[in-house]
Amino acid sequence: MFTPTDAEVASARAVVAAAEEAGGRIVRVDGQMIGPPMVKAARALLARVDGRMPRGVSA
Repeated sequence: MFTPTDAEVASARAVVAAAEEAGGRIVRVDGQMIGPPMVKAARALLARVDGRMPRGVSA
């Protein structure tokens, strides 16, 4: 079973927050360019952590 670390969850939250603030455009988070595929992955990780999506289901 995949359990993300606290650092991975914090990073995903930062990615989603930055993307929302930028209106969905490509953003830079911690020196990395973040585009829609990474935002989608971050949202999926947060959904699993928050219990909104069963494991094995992708966003």
